[in-house]
Amino acid sequence: MSSSGSSGYTDAAQRLHFEEQAAFMHSILNNAKALYDANTPLFTKDALRQVAQKLEACRNRPKDKQEITLQGIDGLDYNETIFPRPEEVASPGGEELHVGGDRWVIEYHAIEDLTMERDPLRFSPGKAYLSMTINICTRWLILDTLDEKDVPVSSTEELREVFRDKEQEWKMSEYYGQLQAALATVNTPLVLDKVIGVALGPPALGARAHHNSIIQHALLRALHSILSHRGILAPSSQCYTQDPMQTEQDKDILRSEGFTVLADPEAFLMLDDSSVLLSICPDIPVKQIVADICRPGIIIWSKHEIYSDLPILPADPESSRVERMLRECYDQVDFPFHEPFLKLEMYIKKAT
Repeated sequence: MSSSGSSGYTDAAQRLHFEEQAAFMHSILNNAKALYDANTPLFTKDALRQVAQKLEACRNRPKDKQEITLQGIDGLDYNETIFPRPEEVASPGGEELHVGGDRWVIEYHAIEDLTMERDPLRFSPGKAYLSMTINICTRWLILDTLDEKDVPVSSTEELREVFRDKEQEWKMSEYYGQLQAALATVNTPLVLDKVIGVALGPPALGARAHHNSIIQHALLRALHSILSHRGILAPSSQCYTQDPMQTEQDKDILRSEGFTVLADPEAFLMLDDSSVLLSICPDIPVKQIVADICRPGIIIWSKHEIYSDLPILPADPESSRVERMLRECYDQVDFPFHEPFLKLEMYIKKAT
C-alpha cells in the first residue's frame, strides 16, 4: 500500500512539474511572439557585427571551450557555452562523405523557430530570445542524393574546366534567352552597385562537380552581365557569393572566375538598397534577415510554395513581416522556371 501510494504521489508531482514547465515555456514563447508583432527586429547589422566578432574568436581558438555572451531580442544578455568537437572522419553508417566547409557557423533562427513548441522539460528560456547562435557544424553528403549531372573531378583544374564548360553550355540554352527577356523590362529607382548571392552552394561536393551550384553561380554572373549592359548596375559593380559550405577549393575556383567570396555574415552586412540579391533554397531564414536590415533594389529568391509539402518547418519561411515588406515596397515581376533553381520569384523595389 505504502509503495503504491508513493508511486502515485511521484507521478502527480511529475505531472505538476511538467505542467508548470509547460506554462512557463508558453509564457516565454508568447512574449517572443509579442515582441516580433511589436516590430522588434530579430536581426540588425550591429547584432550581426557582434556575432561576427565572436565567431572569429571561436575560429581562432577552435580547440578551446568557448564562453560567449549574446544579446536576445528582449534586450537581455545570455551566456552560451560551446564545447569543441573533434573532426569526424567517418559517418556512422559509412555511406557518406565528409564535404568540408566552415566548422564554426552562425545559426540563424526565424521567428517560427523561436516560438515553436518543444519539450517543456528541455526548454531553455534564453534560446527563445536568441535569433543568432554560434555552433560547430560537420556536414555529410549522402551518396544517394548525388545527381547524374554531378560528374567526378580529380583536381581543382578539372573542376575549373567543368565549371566553365557547364556555364558556357547553360548560356547557349533556351532558358538564357528567357532570362534576358525577363530582365529586359526591369527598371530600378537608382543605379545599383553589387550583385550578392547567398546560399548558392559549393561548386564541388566531395570529388564531384556540383551541377546545380555551378549553374546557380552562372545565373549570378548572368544577372551581373545583363543588368550591367542595361545600365541597371554601375560599371564598377561586382559579384559576391557567400555560403559556409564552400571549401577552400570552392573558393579558389570562384575567385579565379571573378567572384568575390564572402565569409558569413559579410553578405548581410554589405546588403543595402543598391544591391541585387539572389538566394536559392537556403537553409537559413534569408527572407526574415532581409526584412529586418534593408530593402535591396532587386530581390530574386525561392518561392515560399516550394516548401509547402515538407513535413518539417522550412528554413526560409515568409513571416508576416516579410509579406508586408514585399507588399508595400516591391513590385513582383515574372521570372522563368529552370530546374537547377526550382521556382524563383523576382521583386523590384518601388520608387519612393
